Amino acid sequence: MAHAASTHAASAQALEPVRVMSGAGATVALIDSGVDASHPWFGGAPLRHVRVEKSGDQHRVIPCEGSDASGHGTACAGILRRMVPAATLVDVRALDADGKGSKSSLLASLRYCIEQRFDVVNLSLGIDVPRKANLELKDHLPILTLYELADRAVSAGVVLVAAGPNVPHFRTYPGKFKALVGVGRGAFDDWEGLVSSRTEDHELCAPGTDILAPAVGLGERRWTGTSFATPFVSAHVARLVAARPRLPLDEVKTALHALAASWQERSAMTRRGEEPLA
Repeated sequence: MAHAASTHAASAQALEPVRVMSGAGATVALIDSGVDASHPWFGGAPLRHVRVEKSGDQHRVIPCEGSDASGHGTACAGILRRMVPAATLVDVRALDADGKGSKSSLLASLRYCIEQRFDVVNLSLGIDVPRKANLELKDHLPILTLYELADRAVSAGVVLVAAGPNVPHFRTYPGKFKALVGVGRGAFDDWEGLVSSRTEDHELCAPGTDILAPAVGLGERRWTGTSFATPFVSAHVARLVAARPRLPLDEVKTALHALAASWQERSAMTRRGEEPLA
């Protein structure tokens, strides 16, 4: 036990410079409801916009102007912007004005992101299924395809970061897959907060309660949910891959857990009134 703790501490210390990185050089795609680029939080941000368009039975991704009627994507992008201000954000609009979208749109968006080999893909969305229920036939193929795309992302060096369920009686796909980083939420005073939480539904917990972020109409509001915890973890991953491009998923996870252990140790020292180690 002591040896494992020592290893974590050493790894975390080696990774400390990564914490303060701006994310320069990393590209983070956000599959969501769009991003309102006119919001003050995005002044001067390196930001690109595309959207999913349906043509017959096919879906394709095309360039577009930035917009967001629901505010969900803008809030998530705002968190990313504050955490990694120099990272390039790619807004992939797959949801409608009500924040809803089809499974086909999600699959087309994710396939596009993997083909483009974006460093990180933020998925503050998913397919919710009651935990005690069997999968319906209509869900089998989309979820199987999500599994296959998650595996393809690993092979391509693309790190997927996906939200876990907001309530315990649901399971959320793809957030529960182990070929990506699943995220739960907690209440943190520190935006750098990160806690290891290996469960069936997620891998880590990040701030996701009463998060101040952009809102529709150029304002701000408090947001709660795993959707808003997910961009915090995506930002940590962006810092890692900015320092070490195409870092394999297993090494990304090891580094994230080392960062979580380091943050928890510093927090404990602060609570005890001790000076955290530099």
